Amino acid sequence: MSGLYNIMDAEVAGQLKVSVETYIDIIENKCNQEERDFIILTILEENEKEMPMAKYIFNSYLHE
Repeated sequence: MSGLYNIMDAEVAGQLKVSVETYIDIIENKCNQEERDFIILTILEENEKEMPMAKYIFNSYLHE
């Protein structure tokens, strides 16, 4: 099952234009559960309407 998570992590990180390591750090250590779910689901579902907000939330943690 971890292989599936690795693929999903790589896909979401790619859409956010960051390394998998950076993505995991922000998702696991900086986002709250609601933000984490919103970012991941928006990107995996390819929800174009919500994509800018998901990227904005994620990027807000990049330089903390």
